[in-house]
Amino acid sequence: MSHRTAASSPVEGMLRGVVLTGCLGTLVLATAAWALAGEKAGYSALAGALAAFAVILLGVIGMSFIIRGNAGLTLPGAFVVYIGQLILLVGVLLVVRGQEWLDGPAFAVCAIVQTVLLQIGQISGYARARHPLYPQEEAR
Repeated sequence: MSHRTAASSPVEGMLRGVVLTGCLGTLVLATAAWALAGEKAGYSALAGALAAFAVILLGVIGMSFIIRGNAGLTLPGAFVVYIGQLILLVGVLLVVRGQEWLDGPAFAVCAIVQTVLLQIGQISGYARARHPLYPQEEAR
């Protein structure tokens, strides 16, 4: 008698990778900016890192809903989520632009670095997640 383990969605691994990378990246980036350029840069770096973290995290959560649906809509859905993330991040930048507390370069650099780190965490989480290679065979 064989025992089959139910494969989990790759989104769970992606979510884990984003959360771990996001928490660590936020802490390191804000601390580094504070140490290198002062309090204003530290707060701005914190805001940039948290903004990127929130946007990417919302995207992964959005993907979890898309993956549950029709398999044919997964790729177009991922594209819509990606475009939505870009629009949301630019929207955040436009909202905070011109604030007295904002150090623009610190915010932008940390948002960009955090986004790259989060993408690495997301890809790493996907690669480590257990998911079926041929989901059609599980339906049999």
